[in-house]
Amino acid sequence: MTTFSRTLVAMDLSVMDPKLLQWVGTLDSKLGFQKVYFLHVMPDFSAPKNVDIEFHTLFSADYPADEKAHDRIAEDIEKILGKHPGLEFAIEVREGKPYQKVVHLSEAKDIELLIIGRKKQSEGSGISARRIARATKCNVMVIPENAAVKLQHIMVPIDFCDLSAKALRVALDMAQKNPEIKITALYVMDLPPSNYFDRPYANKGMQEMLHKAANETFDNFLAKLVDLSSVNLEKVILDNTLNHTARHITSFSLQQHADMIIMGAKGHSTWDNLWFGSVTEHVVEMAASPVLVIR
Repeated sequence: MTTFSRTLVAMDLSVMDPKLLQWVGTLDSKLGFQKVYFLHVMPDFSAPKNVDIEFHTLFSADYPADEKAHDRIAEDIEKILGKHPGLEFAIEVREGKPYQKVVHLSEAKDIELLIIGRKKQSEGSGISARRIARATKCNVMVIPENAAVKLQHIMVPIDFCDLSAKALRVALDMAQKNPEIKITALYVMDLPPSNYFDRPYANKGMQEMLHKAANETFDNFLAKLVDLSSVNLEKVILDNTLNHTARHITSFSLQQHADMIIMGAKGHSTWDNLWFGSVTEHVVEMAASPVLVIR
């Protein structure tokens, strides 16, 4: 059973924070949280950039900015999450470069899941979803600013590698705890070069053969992981007509109203980056729903 017992949430005292807290409440029982760290990083305690904190500091010199930030986060946690028996919360307010502190704390605290927000327009915090997800060694969930807080449909892109199997196991474990969750396992099938089917010996039969092989591989892959009669899982194969796997994944997830995408950090491609696959990076940046990247 999948559990992320030690989780870190990157907070920035913006309108993104309540969304992250709502998702923590939604995922708590599904992902087995035990201790959740809430981290806010201020470049300089003496010159806070947050307007509310800065205004408060001007008129309350005896109430340091880091303590004010800590108390504000605590208020939001109490308001949105309330009491969660068996779940421990810890608030960390650090001084320094946000990107460096997030990466450092995720390693120092043996974090298993890092949750960060993705805004439409950066406010210059120094934290980007791509940069963080590439640098950290733990699993990462990236939550878009406008993503609805609900979890009824999970999409899992599959390429038959070990990490995509691991991603599917996470989705299956979540569905086991909540049987109403639907899972879509999606394989985007690469096609021969566009001029291939112009050749005299290439015909429709070749495409059918490719689809048949993909279906057999897909069925064998799923058979090793799940009894299909026990879970609400749909298998989908899409032709990569755009020659852009990430675009097919994000477009299809939007069409199917997927509430979350769970995928491996790397796939089979030899062009993947060392720590973070190029397809996964694009999905993280383009998806309208939260993306859970599994390592």
